[in-house]
Amino acid sequence: MQTGEIICPRRRVYRAEHKELVARASYSLIFVILGLAAARPLMVNHILGRAEAYATLNLYDDAKRQCDKALLLDNDNSEAWCKLARIYRFEGDREMAYGAYEKATQADAANKPAHYELGMMYAQDDRFQEAIPYFDQVRKLGPDKPSHPRQDGFRYHKASMEMLALCYEQTDNAAKAEFTHEEIKVFYPDYGAADTQLAHLKRRQAE
Repeated sequence: MQTGEIICPRRRVYRAEHKELVARASYSLIFVILGLAAARPLMVNHILGRAEAYATLNLYDDAKRQCDKALLLDNDNSEAWCKLARIYRFEGDREMAYGAYEKATQADAANKPAHYELGMMYAQDDRFQEAIPYFDQVRKLGPDKPSHPRQDGFRYHKASMEMLALCYEQTDNAAKAEFTHEEIKVFYPDYGAADTQLAHLKRRQAE
């Protein structure tokens, strides 16, 4: 051994190597977790696309399985709950549809289709008072944007306001029904039915 040469104990070398391996493994794990988190929305969208395809072919059991897979990846995915609710509705299972729609609206307050469709279910079952908050939520969100991925050409905002006015009429709240018809005229001035409904409502009030 030459003068001044330092020999590190083997134990220290092993410890240093062990720390380096642990650090590398930790970094690798972090990258894997970040990669999975980034890929999850794409995976969920792909699965929901398959669910939609199955539902189009009336293969509802297969469609529900795909929705369940999507919800395993993201239990708060409003689109997945909404698709599942539609499938239950198509099958005639209204109780399960109600529950899934509720999950969809709770997961995303801006999901217009989920709010509108849940409101329609309540209205169809003559539960107009319970329908009002869902139609009113769509009203608060404002007019539809055609470029929005959820907008399928259906005018949820306009339809919800019409249903909201109807619900107010059915619950004997003429003042709010009249106000809603007036609001429809503001947003949709070319929609002549609003004038007709408003005139009809005023005639009823005068009787």
